[in-house]
Amino acid sequence: MVIDMGMNQRGNVVIFILLGLVALALIAPVTMIFFKPADILMRLILIFVIFSLVRGWLGSGILSIIVSAVLIYFLVIKYAYLSASVFLLYILMGFAFLSVIVWGIGTRMPGKGG
Repeated sequence: MVIDMGMNQRGNVVIFILLGLVALALIAPVTMIFFKPADILMRLILIFVIFSLVRGWLGSGILSIIVSAVLIYFLVIKYAYLSASVFLLYILMGFAFLSVIVWGIGTRMPGKGG
């Protein structure tokens, strides 16, 4: 009697990857809640990143300052924990951290057909 569990194992790996991403996304808000200097530092980093991205897209005009101010209000003041989580995942993808995870899973999982 042969039991093929290839598809179930791949499904479990996807679930573990998603749980790992959620755990990574929760690092920033938890750190910001428990350590006030980390909260201030993350908010400052978000402000500089937002301003530099908007200035790169729109140039150095009054429109750039207005759009930056609106984005900073919503992303840094109102929804700081959510935007810090997204920013952390963005940084990890920028360093190709997630591609290393995918590569490691591809080398450990058996291929189709055997």
